[in-house]
Amino acid sequence: RINELAWAGTIVGSKAVLLARAVARREVELWEFCLQPGDAYVSEADPDGWSEQVYVVEGHLTLRFADPAAVQQVGAGEFFMFPSNQPHRYCNDADVPLRFVRNVVL
Repeated sequence: RINELAWAGTIVGSKAVLLARAVARREVELWEFCLQPGDAYVSEADPDGWSEQVYVVEGHLTLRFADPAAVQQVGAGEFFMFPSNQPHRYCNDADVPLRFVRNVVL
């Protein structure tokens, strides 16, 4: 987690914050996801060396991994970065819609 202020505007509240950095071998994908309450997106394991970064815009994301004990909660305004060479699932267990940005580093 970097969380470094990279730019501040002339008007209070305008800013750019670097949240995380990852080395990319070939390319990076940027996705916007919307999951309705009770829905989930299942992702198979990616090749070794790939990683994902997620930032929740609204709602609450539950990330589940192959190990049932490995669960990550990510709330609005929070982010999480992880190696994606394991099966994982993006779940909306809440009763409100979930919107998040997913960055896949290949």
